[in-house]
Amino acid sequence: MYAVVRTGGKQYKVAPGDNLEVEKLAGDVGESIVLDDVLMVAGDGAFQIGQPNVEGASVTARITGQHRGEKILVFRYRPKKRVRVRRGHRQFLTRLQILKISGDGFEYLKEEKEEAPPAEVVEEAAAEAAVAAVAETDSVVEVEEPAEAAETVEAEEEADLVDKAVEAVEAVGEAASEAVDAVGDVASDAVEAVSDIAGDAAEAVSDMAGDAVDAVADKAGDAVDAVGDLADDAVDAVAKNLKGLVGRGRKDDSEADADDAEDNEKKEE
Repeated sequence: MYAVVRTGGKQYKVAPGDNLEVEKLAGDVGESIVLDDVLMVAGDGAFQIGQPNVEGASVTARITGQHRGEKILVFRYRPKKRVRVRRGHRQFLTRLQILKISGDGFEYLKEEKEEAPPAEVVEEAAAEAAVAAVAETDSVVEVEEPAEAAETVEAEEEADLVDKAVEAVEAVGEAASEAVDAVGDVASDAVEAVSDIAGDAAEAVSDMAGDAVDAVADKAGDAVDAVGDLADDAVDAVAKNLKGLVGRGRKDDSEADADDAEDNEKKEE
C-alpha cells in the first residue's frame, strides 16, 4: 500500500512507516499533521488516480524533526559589469514519519512490531515457572533468585544515563553548529552587500569618468575646429591683402612708364 502526496511543490511516494524529509511545515516535534493533497492511492491490487486529487484520501504523519538542510552556494555573474555575487542558502526542512493512509472505505496503518520483553520480565516469568513446578511435584527445591538482576538494572540505568548524556552533547553540538552557521550567513550577507555597493560605486565612477572624457573630447574638438576656422580666415585675409598689394604695384609701374615716355617726348622736342 502506498500513496503519492504533494507538498512544498514536490511529489513523494509514501507508505505507512516511511520516514521522509519535506520542505518546512508548521508544527512542533511530536505533533501529527494531515496531508490531504493526495494524487494517487494504490493497494490491494487496485489503485486510484486523482483528477488532480483523490477524493476523501489523506495521509497522516507525525513530525519527528525540524532542521535545516545542507548549504548550497548561488553565484550571480554579469559579464563586463563587475558584478560578482555569491550567496549561501540553507533550506528549512521537516522530517516526517508516515502513520496511515486513509480514504473513503479504506485505511492502512503502520505495522507495529512487537517489542521483545525486557530481561526483568523474563527472569520473573522463569522464577514463577520454577515455583509452580516445585508446587506440582511437592518436593522441596531451592530456587535461586537471579543474582544478575540487580546488576542488569544498574547496567541499564547507567546505559540510560550515558544515552541521555550523549543526546545532551549532540543537542549542544547542533545548537553550536546552527549558531556558527547563522553567524556565517550574516557575515556572508554583509560581505556580499559591501561587494554590491562597491561594485555599484565603481560602475558609477566609471560612468562619470567616461562622461567626463567624452565632454573633454567634445570641447577639444570644438576648440580645434574654431582654431582651424580662424586660421583659414587669417590665411584668406593675408591672401587678399597680398593680391591687393601686387595689383597696386603693377599699376604704379605702368604709370611710371607713361611718365618716362612723356619726359622722353619732351626732350626730343
